[in-house]
Amino acid sequence: MESTDMPSKEKVQEMVDSLNTFLNPTHTAVRFEYHEKLNEYYVKVVDDVTDETIREIPPKKLLDFYAAMTEFVGIMVDEKI
Repeated sequence: MESTDMPSKEKVQEMVDSLNTFLNPTHTAVRFEYHEKLNEYYVKVVDDVTDETIREIPPKKLLDFYAAMTEFVGIMVDEKI
């Protein structure tokens, strides 16, 4: 069941495009990346000239660690049962 408070995919894309237009003079862009294991999005701020990642929110390494711990706990629970 989808919450009515969540913006549509089109609205999110519109907001991201607007933010990227605002950031254009700084040569940075905001990207939403999908983390496959967690089924969650995170934000990357990148230099649009060099395509270098400036910042990730939350950091992808933290998400990877959380996904690994979740998987590990799941394996432990499966083995105990």
